Amino acid sequence: MSARFDTVAVVGTGLIGGALGMAMRQSGVARRVLAYDADPAVARRAVERGAADAALQDPRGLQAAEVVVVSTPLDQIAPTCLALRPHLAADAIVTDTGSVKAAVVRQVERAPYPLRFVGGHPMAGSEGQGIEDADPSFLRGRPYLLTPTGFTDRDAVAAVADLVRGIGMVPVVLQPEVHDRLVALVSHLPYVVACAAVLAASSEPESLEVGGPTFRELSRLARNPVGMWEQILRLNREEVLRALERFRRELDTVEEAVRQGQPRSALERARQAGQKATGRNP
Repeated sequence: MSARFDTVAVVGTGLIGGALGMAMRQSGVARRVLAYDADPAVARRAVERGAADAALQDPRGLQAAEVVVVSTPLDQIAPTCLALRPHLAADAIVTDTGSVKAAVVRQVERAPYPLRFVGGHPMAGSEGQGIEDADPSFLRGRPYLLTPTGFTDRDAVAAVADLVRGIGMVPVVLQPEVHDRLVALVSHLPYVVACAAVLAASSEPESLEVGGPTFRELSRLARNPVGMWEQILRLNREEVLRALERFRRELDTVEEAVRQGQPRSALERARQAGQKATGRNP
């Protein structure tokens, strides 16, 4: 495909930033991809792994970028966006990859100087960490959530959506608060439930040796980086607690059905809900 963008910069070339850089280069949606990382060695490794064309040593090099994708740890996204602003072109678009949106968007929009910021969240990844585990294949066909507000430049939203489509992902537009509520249910809650399930099983260590595919998937979730999830659960605490309340009610319903020896109705409801989810997610 012909390049939609001349230069895109990725700030934070870890698992997601690295995968996005690889996807942009492989798709040709950007003519040039630049890597900038707090650790220069990581940016250089991103170039070696095909996630960027060049590694920047100085943030002033970001002046050339039309779009800057900030993919740092969650609690560093807003500070990074604000710190980089003096080094960016006046019309540069900034987006991010954080798993919580309302707090990040709010902090960026309260800045004393304007920033063409579009909140973003690719619904993709793995239990791996860092540039060594980056792989563009886990992005393809997945939703990429965009969270504009009434203050967001609409042309910037359209441009980021074009970039997302260019790498084979599906842009979905949500308000930041709606994003946090829905993602708490479909991403943050499953992680917490997986942690609880693995802890319950570990109370009988022998069980860990005989788990099948379902338990392996739960274990995979529980192996995700603790530091990342600590930030997510802290910044989206209220929505995660609400999701846990919903889960607890459903768990009580299933438990009572099992206690009564009549679980079929609850299991059938779950099967139908699972079929809907499978039909809507690639």
